Amino acid sequence: VLDALQKIKAEYDPTLAYRRSCREGICGSCSMNIDGTNTVACLKPINADTSKATVITPLPHMYVIKDLVVDLSNFYNQY
Repeated sequence: VLDALQKIKAEYDPTLAYRRSCREGICGSCSMNIDGTNTVACLKPINADTSKATVITPLPHMYVIKDLVVDLSNFYNQY
């Protein structure tokens, strides 16, 4: 899914905002809700059935800064 987001940003919508860093599922930077499951976009494959839309939303119960970017201040303050 992360590759698809990067393609969308590069070729269709340069204003799309999302976080990414390691691209290996270690850092959790690209965490988001994909098809109803909280996961990291860098490890989540796109559904092979292209007739079904992939629904990507920000992490639930968090303040949205822009698009898929949420405020992680409260999360970081806990550590």
